[in-house]
Amino acid sequence: MKHSSLALVLFLSLLMSGTPHGKQANDQWADYQHNSDFSQLTQITPANVRTLVPAWTFNYGAGSSNAGFVGLDYRFEVQPLIIGGVMYISTPASQTDPNLKSTVTALEPETGKVIWQYTSPKRIHGRGLAYWPGTASVGPRLYFGTDLGYLRAVDMKTGQAVSNFGEGGEVDVYSGIVSPDVGESRRRTFTLPNPIAVYKNVLITGARPGELGPPQPRGDIRGWDAITGKLLWDFHVIPQQGDANFGTWPRNAIKDRSGANMWSTMTVDAQRGLVFAGLGDANRPGPEGMNLYTGSLVALDANTGKLKWFHQLIHHDIWDFDLPTPPLLIDVRRNGRVIPAVLQTGKMNLVFVFNRETGEPLYGMEERKVPQSDDPATFTWPTQPFPVRPGPIGRVGITRKDINKLTPELEKFCSDFWDSNHLQPSEAFQVPLSSAPTVTFPSPVGGPNWGPLSYNPQLGYVFINLHNSGVYRAAGAAARGVGGDEQPAGAQGGRGRGGEPGGGGPNGRVGGPFSYVLKNGATIPCWAPPYGELIALDANTGDIAWHSTLGIQESLAELGDAAVKSGTRNIGGSIATASGLVFIGATNDSRFRAFDAKTGAELWTTKLPASAHSTPVTYMGKDGLQYVVVAAGGGTAIGGGLPTSDTLIAFKLGTTTQ
Repeated sequence: MKHSSLALVLFLSLLMSGTPHGKQANDQWADYQHNSDFSQLTQITPANVRTLVPAWTFNYGAGSSNAGFVGLDYRFEVQPLIIGGVMYISTPASQTDPNLKSTVTALEPETGKVIWQYTSPKRIHGRGLAYWPGTASVGPRLYFGTDLGYLRAVDMKTGQAVSNFGEGGEVDVYSGIVSPDVGESRRRTFTLPNPIAVYKNVLITGARPGELGPPQPRGDIRGWDAITGKLLWDFHVIPQQGDANFGTWPRNAIKDRSGANMWSTMTVDAQRGLVFAGLGDANRPGPEGMNLYTGSLVALDANTGKLKWFHQLIHHDIWDFDLPTPPLLIDVRRNGRVIPAVLQTGKMNLVFVFNRETGEPLYGMEERKVPQSDDPATFTWPTQPFPVRPGPIGRVGITRKDINKLTPELEKFCSDFWDSNHLQPSEAFQVPLSSAPTVTFPSPVGGPNWGPLSYNPQLGYVFINLHNSGVYRAAGAAARGVGGDEQPAGAQGGRGRGGEPGGGGPNGRVGGPFSYVLKNGATIPCWAPPYGELIALDANTGDIAWHSTLGIQESLAELGDAAVKSGTRNIGGSIATASGLVFIGATNDSRFRAFDAKTGAELWTTKLPASAHSTPVTYMGKDGLQYVVVAAGGGTAIGGGLPTSDTLIAFKLGTTTQ
């Protein structure tokens, strides 16, 4: 009798788990980009995903609006954590309602009901929280960065601030990286914009000091004691005297410079005690030189902050091609061996894969000559690193053959514009020319986006979303630099079909005057689609397994179905599941989608109250149901004219398939 009862319990446990062996450890999502954004859950499958329905919603209080774009401290881009059967999120303050403050909120993951809520005295950035499991004598905590450069902690058991962390419950991350010349003058532009990294009892922070020239705070990566908040180590992202690689900047250029800062999200390899960080640019254009460690992937000892290895992936970055995409931990299977690897991509539409332990490029890397400026006042580095495999995963240049041919009228307008303005072909790392207009790719908000990638270790596939946007540069633009977003509506005096003024539509005028204006005022770039893509990279071969168009543009219906389905810009991340699915929001069409991980086929789409410029999570509830949750906030740099929302929404399978 006892044996049959035990068998029944095991069977029910297996049935409810939805996992191959009944294990429920994987229903936990303990950190940002947890397990390389891969879940072992299998209850939701390619066969039944089409039956997903809303399970619950949580609204943090800002409501919905047509603000389109909101400031960094007010965006809802959180990836929830699922720890011990509880969901934890951070919520932003309101840009319009001063009474709505940022919170750390604990939710019941099966219903979205609030368990407890902590109101922060300072604004929390919307991408989320970091979890520390505690010690035998100190309970578990959630850590978060705020505006003005502070790091705070909340006790997970009480939902209250940890008063003995740092000074008065907070660590001043701004302090210690500013000289007397800087003082408090830059504190308001300084923030910790993403979840920090946690390794054992070490909290690891980057910084977003702002993008102005000196004098600025340094953008160092630093380690802090998780219990006391005491500073443990400091890695100088711009080498100082006595550091390795000191001298790659002019000595008079490094004082009070914030370039190369770690403003994105770091990734920890806990088994090897390593932390990986992709660094930013030099506050363009920066002084002449290679400017280490700008545009570099660095591997640090997480205990000490000592540099283990690095690769600079963008020399003397004048394009704003910094590395916003978090490094991704993967395994490369080769000749019967499993090589622990780290993958880094970025705005330049290239993908690099390195041995985590040694830094060896696993698919080769070579320096290639790139276009040089014809303006004597603009310094450009003669070569740039390229991976041997894969080739560019998105558009990196344009020739006249790449003109948009969706309709004869569109093709004629774009061809005539190319010819009459004497546009010059462009290629990877193109610089503007003083003698002729060019279109440079990707734009600073183009290429692989700012959200994390996902990885399916069973297939060996890495899933990367990107959009193919370029920037039109008039002749003489070289002296004005390369960075900057796509042109807003009506920029550069462009004129479209029939001599109509350059309209914008919801995203501004992508392509500036090198775009076509529809009767409804929407615009389409003069380069061929797709404009948004989801791709699968086979990490074991370095080849692209499949491409799939990502997103729709309903405003282009005048040009036909192909134009509507041409893809759209996207900022956000994906997750993969052991059942063979990839879930992603990211697109600025207010949709949430599921793709077949093996083929790239779009299997399920649902409308959201706003675009989900965030990264979803999935987990098994106590009720035996698998949930998928995403924050639909909108409001990012690609959200002009589109709705914003305060909604966190959960999905589960419909009742007929549970």
